[in-house]
Amino acid sequence: MGEDALAFLANSAVRPEILTALREHGPLSVRDLDDRLSVSRRTLKRTLSTMADRGWVRVNDGAYEFTALGDAILSAYEGFRARERVVNRCRTFLEHTPADQFDAGIDALSDATVVDSETDPTAPVDRVVELRNEATRLRQYAPFLLVDSVEQLTERVAGDSPLDATLVLQRATPPDAADAYRERFEALATAPSIDVHIYPDGPPFGFGVADGHAFVGAADANGMPHALLEGETPPLVSWVDRRLDRYLELADPFTP
Repeated sequence: MGEDALAFLANSAVRPEILTALREHGPLSVRDLDDRLSVSRRTLKRTLSTMADRGWVRVNDGAYEFTALGDAILSAYEGFRARERVVNRCRTFLEHTPADQFDAGIDALSDATVVDSETDPTAPVDRVVELRNEATRLRQYAPFLLVDSVEQLTERVAGDSPLDATLVLQRATPPDAADAYRERFEALATAPSIDVHIYPDGPPFGFGVADGHAFVGAADANGMPHALLEGETPPLVSWVDRRLDRYLELADPFTP
């Protein structure tokens, strides 16, 4: 669809309504359209004339009928608006994520939800903790593990039904980590049901798959968690899995 067609339909709610009425009810006279729509007769006639000039409608036996071109234009417009709604729903994640770091495509967002930090600063991190706590199999990339994450994963891999986990970290320990943290992390990394790998060139946000449920984090300008995109739609899960596979190929196994 040309930009002028998109702008023409987007700049007035009446214009898509006219085309929709013709698609749903067949040929309609100006009077019939006037009865169905909340628009002045003058505006209706002017808009129909413009649409006829564009080839979207045509006059036939005193009524306006929808053309195949008009149907194609309206379908393209509706598709754009549907995709725009998906983007707006995921805006708090997308606007804090560099474009070159998230190329999953809009289909990956279709059924995804976003947990943001606007009302609860810890909500994105809390949701990751919840997903890990419920999972039996986990694959995750993170710049590093917070101490709470180390403690949670240690409990999970040491339980009666150990978590099967593969971790790819940008660095083994956060800057200025205390000796106690290093000891706990090394104990976790050497547990039988967990594999830890180091990939120093990873991004400053985490992502992973927990029992087929994908999640991708977004950080603010200070590197703090800002939003979490999550879902089970195949394009999103596939994108996370492929990225984890690529990192694993380039990573080195962690050695205490």
